Amino acid sequence: MPELAEVELARRQWAAFENQPIIAIESHPKTRIFRDCPAAAFGIFRGKSFLASQCHGKRMLFTSAPDLHLEIHLGMSGKLFTGPDRYEVQKHDHLVFRLPSATLVFSDYRQFGRAVIHDQQDPWQGLPPQPHDRAFSTSYLEKKIRRHHRKPLKAFLLDQTICPGIGNWMADEICWKLRIHPARPVAEIDPAALRKALRFVTLGALRHVADKNSRPSAAGFAPGSYVAEVPPSSWLFQHRWKPGGRCPRCGADLERDTIAGRTTAWCPACQREK
Repeated sequence: MPELAEVELARRQWAAFENQPIIAIESHPKTRIFRDCPAAAFGIFRGKSFLASQCHGKRMLFTSAPDLHLEIHLGMSGKLFTGPDRYEVQKHDHLVFRLPSATLVFSDYRQFGRAVIHDQQDPWQGLPPQPHDRAFSTSYLEKKIRRHHRKPLKAFLLDQTICPGIGNWMADEICWKLRIHPARPVAEIDPAALRKALRFVTLGALRHVADKNSRPSAAGFAPGSYVAEVPPSSWLFQHRWKPGGRCPRCGADLERDTIAGRTTAWCPACQREK
């Protein structure tokens, strides 16, 4: 599933065409991406434009009016991309917006993603702060740790009500940065150190994944797929799934197991369980 920086990369595929009128809308109305909102309802965007967009965690919001928004979740395999104005719709292209100079496409072959319409001014009111937001403070983390003190660190990081946008690879990266085993109880973690590692990985991921790959293209972005640039070799990222992968810090062989329901990689020398 895409994580915070990857969702931001996907948003930018469409954001480059903001303020262009939507001439026509095409959809596959029986697909599961419309399970929360019928496909016919998206006709409300015809003749309008997307004026602005933003991300929160693993969500994207495209705003057409103060009280009209399109929210998109990519799910496991969703993809946003752009094509020419006469783009030929393919089998898994479930929601298509045609503009004067381009076509915006939401494609999802596994249909775990979804599209939703909001008709209120602030549909994201009440969502928790993201790790790179000012409100994501040490005191915020202290409160969350007290409430979830028995959770393993990996599970705490993956909880979208606490750390929105953090997914599997970013959680592993944060644990590795902290030199702490991902199964350790979060109560044992210093909140200030945890916040520092969260911000380092989040801001670094945005820089390496979103900023360096954000040019719109027909290839777009799909979960688990990177374009040209990835986090540097000094990060765990480039080593965690390689056969015989080694820790980029100390050179020890990496270990892997299921923690918090997700396949997890860590360095047994740098990240001791006890």
